[in-house]
Amino acid sequence: VRKATGDLQKANNRLKQLDLLKNDFVSVAAHELRTPMTAIRSYVWMALHRSDIKLSQKLERYLYRILVSTERLINLVNDMLNVSRIEAGKIEINPQSFNIVSLVKEVIEEVRAKADEKKLQLIVFEHQLPPMFADPDKVHQILLNLIGNSLKFSYPGGNITVDFLVNEAMIEVSIKDQGSGILKEDQTKLFHKFSRLDNSYTALLTSSGSGTGLGLYISKSLIDLMKGTIRVQSKGLDSGAIFTFALPVASKEVLANADKFKVTPEDDIKLLEPAAI
Repeated sequence: VRKATGDLQKANNRLKQLDLLKNDFVSVAAHELRTPMTAIRSYVWMALHRSDIKLSQKLERYLYRILVSTERLINLVNDMLNVSRIEAGKIEINPQSFNIVSLVKEVIEEVRAKADEKKLQLIVFEHQLPPMFADPDKVHQILLNLIGNSLKFSYPGGNITVDFLVNEAMIEVSIKDQGSGILKEDQTKLFHKFSRLDNSYTALLTSSGSGTGLGLYISKSLIDLMKGTIRVQSKGLDSGAIFTFALPVASKEVLANADKFKVTPEDDIKLLEPAAI
């Protein structure tokens, strides 16, 4: 028994070392990829918008495709970096008391131009709520991911609504769209890294070039770190979807135990790369 226990401990230590090497490799590779891709994006943008010669329609179309594909790759690299930093325990959670309705309205203004492109109406149902206790920067990232997904999957002319509910000691934030919806059998797979869905949501997301499919995994990972929950509801394809996440109310009890909600990496704290809309 003692020998078996020792062997298991050695195997566990080896797995930890391999996992650390994996995270280091992803981080280094992602950084090395992003530098030339950023240069390509800049030069293609200059060719499209600052060219000193007239471009043919065919050449403009080719350059635009290069620009879109390069931006998609940069977004993928950013998401991979975020996943690597979260899984390596490099992300700091610095919770504080803040007004979640005000934060949602800020994010809505950030994405309004995208919504206008598809003639989508963004609606925030304002309520008198107690303050939320979480890391506002991480909640901002979560909101960009969730509202951004709703923008991608909503049909032109529809509505996206954000509503709130105080449920016991948690504040729930619900983002509802009228878009492509999600098959019931796929809903439990959504928050897994690199999950493959054949008929809905993530499959549409990755195949359309609109995103990487990692945003939901990143959002759930951040919510887990902040002692919250996330769930999805949809009646199926073309029925829209509701994503609801819940985080603690800044109650007296929570504030008295604020240190339990704080996450501080032992070394080498990393920031999250911005979410793409």
